Amino acid sequence: MTATEPDELTGHYGTARRIPPGNFADKPAPVDAWIISAPHWHPLWWQYLLAVVSLADIPGLPPACKHRPAVTHELQVMALNPDHGPYYPHDAGPGTLHHLTPVNIAEELATSDDQARRLAARCVQAAVDGILNPETADAPDRIRGAWRTYIDYTLLNLQHDPAS
Repeated sequence: MTATEPDELTGHYGTARRIPPGNFADKPAPVDAWIISAPHWHPLWWQYLLAVVSLADIPGLPPACKHRPAVTHELQVMALNPDHGPYYPHDAGPGTLHHLTPVNIAEELATSDDQARRLAARCVQAAVDGILNPETADAPDRIRGAWRTYIDYTLLNLQHDPAS
């Protein structure tokens, strides 16, 4: 994470706050995680978790289930269960983020940890700006396709960005 990356992002559709990295210190897979609070996207649940996890082999754990051998990370978006919320980033940790199923977005990608964090921040900003919909209930294929396109385009730009 660079010093210029904010831990809070706002837009017309909501706000998002980064979960402090130390909150998952005992879990080696999370690379970055955000809680998005956006009442616009669904009338019953209004908070979402956007997380990027490493798919690297971790001693003592079974290998990650990868759909393609070259992938290194997975970006996930899931609706948080309102019966256990509201959720706050500083209180988040293992076992505290109760999510609804199925997971809304799950995209595997090949990138570095730094680029994965930058991708997460850009996806979060797009969600609070109303560009990416974190809620897939109404049109899952169309919404997941939009996320896939945005992720692919953003990763391509990050690979050509000298600051990466």
